[in-house]
Amino acid sequence: MRTVATRSCGVQIRLKLVFHGLRMMNTRLNSVLTVTLVASMLITTGLVVRRELFEAPGQSAVPSYQSPTYVQDWQEKLKGASSSASFTAPVQIFEFIDLECPYCARYQRDLKGLRARYPTQVALTYVHLPLPMHLSAEAAARASECAGEQGRFEEMVDHLFGGQAEFESAQWDKFARDAGVADLTIFNACVQSNEPVTRIVEGRRLAEKLNIQGTPTVVINGWKFPHPPGAERLDRIVQAILAEESPASVRD
Repeated sequence: MRTVATRSCGVQIRLKLVFHGLRMMNTRLNSVLTVTLVASMLITTGLVVRRELFEAPGQSAVPSYQSPTYVQDWQEKLKGASSSASFTAPVQIFEFIDLECPYCARYQRDLKGLRARYPTQVALTYVHLPLPMHLSAEAAARASECAGEQGRFEEMVDHLFGGQAEFESAQWDKFARDAGVADLTIFNACVQSNEPVTRIVEGRRLAEKLNIQGTPTVVINGWKFPHPPGAERLDRIVQAILAEESPASVRD
């Protein structure tokens, strides 16, 4: 440590103490800055990891803390978005889907399980929302509608969700055959058509109107859930509706 020549031994000692104190303060400051920097890096890393784990690539999921919002006149707005819409069941679930979205395929299991438990109380309606980052999503949506023209829409959706890895080969007639489509010639002509598919156009229009940007998104009896409820919560939502309570009252 450098000392300063002074006229008093007492002043010299005090200056030494001051310099020593300054050095200690500098050491502590460096330690604080280091800890702060490490903490910031950990927080940033945690946020990135959380985003990767809980948000799907290409906006296929959203954070679970968002509360559901009610869609006014939802029956009127939603009835034109799907060929399979039916309002006779007390529980109405509309799911905005991208057939190439892996999160939609996973969520399919929860919805199928729910419908198996409540075969007459729950109606599920699919609304097309093919996302631009999924290159085969639009063609898959068209293929499902072409199968629907022969009464095999839902069967086709099931097979498409189960065979997303095969989309690059674009052998839609294979999916149609597996889904039980009777006339593959008519089906192939439909798939190869360049005419816009009304249900896909309407699905996108409705998604924009309701500010839905990712899949899967569900609307349950008029309540829009940005993050789709899991199997256990879905069950409690159904129970709430059957008890004439609001779906929004059911929390995670």
